[in-house]
Amino acid sequence: MMTPYLKGTLLTLSGVAVLSLDALLIRLINADPWTLLFWRGLLLSACLGWLCRRQQRAPRRLRWGSALCYACTTITFVLAIRLTSVANTLIIMSVAPLLSALLSRVWLGEKTAPATWLAMLLCSVGLALVMSAGSQSSLTGDISALLCATSMAVKLVLDRAARPVSMAPSLVPAGLLIAIVALSQAPTLQLPAHDMLWMALLGLGVVPLAYLLISQGPRYLPAAEVGLLMLLEMLLGPLWVWLVLAEAPAAAAWPGGSIILAALLLQRCTAIRKPVLASLSTHKYKNINNCS
Repeated sequence: MMTPYLKGTLLTLSGVAVLSLDALLIRLINADPWTLLFWRGLLLSACLGWLCRRQQRAPRRLRWGSALCYACTTITFVLAIRLTSVANTLIIMSVAPLLSALLSRVWLGEKTAPATWLAMLLCSVGLALVMSAGSQSSLTGDISALLCATSMAVKLVLDRAARPVSMAPSLVPAGLLIAIVALSQAPTLQLPAHDMLWMALLGLGVVPLAYLLISQGPRYLPAAEVGLLMLLEMLLGPLWVWLVLAEAPAAAAWPGGSIILAALLLQRCTAIRKPVLASLSTHKYKNINNCS
């Protein structure tokens, strides 16, 4: 029988696997970043507005807070991808789980397991390795990535506070906010013909599906653990870009990424093992009582 913890893990991992294509599609689209953001936000809002039309709504303050955070996350992510390397952007975002844990402790009184703190410490080591390659990065791009991680952390905590209600509907106003901000900055709203297919795939497929799945994670998992699982995008994103566009990550990204992956696998194995063993023990105890 699938436990809620395992269900949350699988839903989040599925969403992250889809989202890993995000960076590649952004690189394939040659339009101005603000033009890209306009269409991304508008298509996301239209798609999820239809998919989530009958879902239960969370309290307004949580819904709008989550929407604002997602809008900030998206804008800073796209800018970071354009201003620094994909590997640097995604690895800098590995601070999001640490921030989520701290905010969850302060706002929700939610404790973080020792294994999760250890995983976050190791992830910080991996981040330091990547950032040591200063010549490979842009300061503006790195700051954008850090802002992205911060706003994502706040969003995960707000989504956790809204449980058991899904916060997927909050992405509808978030997409509109992104489009409005981008509209004021975009030099044109016209997309080159060769970008239309990639934009449709990004705005109507990858982003809505990914966040529809990821938004279910905080219903079953602490915000810090959802953030940890999202670090898989840091490994898969540069891999797709490398395979398709031959953009190799900086040399320091490989050991840094390996440390983060090892920490993530260790934390998952430890975390999932406990509820599964507890479930098996309970089932065994019930069987003994039934037999007696």
